[in-house]
Amino acid sequence: MSTSGSPLANAGHNLRLVLRSPAAWAVAAVVLVLHAALAGMNGSNKWYEMFGLSREGFLSGKIWQVFSYGFLHAGWWHAGLNALFVLVIGSRVEHIAGRAVMLRVVAAGILGGGLGHLLMGAGLLVGVSGGCIALLLMLTTLSPQSRMLMPLPVSGRSLGFGILLAALLLALVNPQLGVPGFAEIGREMERRGLGSWFQMGHACHFGGALAGWLYGRWILRPRVTLTSLRRDRARREAK
Repeated sequence: MSTSGSPLANAGHNLRLVLRSPAAWAVAAVVLVLHAALAGMNGSNKWYEMFGLSREGFLSGKIWQVFSYGFLHAGWWHAGLNALFVLVIGSRVEHIAGRAVMLRVVAAGILGGGLGHLLMGAGLLVGVSGGCIALLLMLTTLSPQSRMLMPLPVSGRSLGFGILLAALLLALVNPQLGVPGFAEIGREMERRGLGSWFQMGHACHFGGALAGWLYGRWILRPRVTLTSLRRDRARREAK
């Protein structure tokens, strides 16, 4: 989201936002501390099997996986990028809507991403990416006219719609999902050396993005106030 002033002033403003965002720091710290604990633990694979999300595990009764997967990561690069994303985007949401909303958006994104993976994903899912994408869609929904990618004139509304559409299409063309028509596109992508694209949790990203967008729309819903009730009553009586 763009702000007025020089690039250096904007960078300073963004840094101050990050430093004054305790909720975003708390989520990032949990991600990094848990990964550090697992990285130094022998036999950590059992924790991934127990708390990572898979359709087989969920259907066998491990329903907690639909949320717990969000706090496990595949490596330091994975944990670090997600923690950085939470700090940069989560700090903006925290500044605009408050700490409680920021935390609820992350939770909704994790749950939405988990459900998306159960419906359209494959394999074992780990990472807080669903919560990260939910934060981004919350931001684009609350600031639909803001420029999100400098210097490109991409509005928040366009970026949010593009993310939703891209994540859905990439989830559908995954050959493992076997959707007629879409699966053939995925197999052609594999033949062209793009099979690594399907190692990403696109179904999770779509579920998280949808959760963030819905949460944003819910916040922006018309509110019933005493003034609006009186105005409606006066309108009815006038008729």
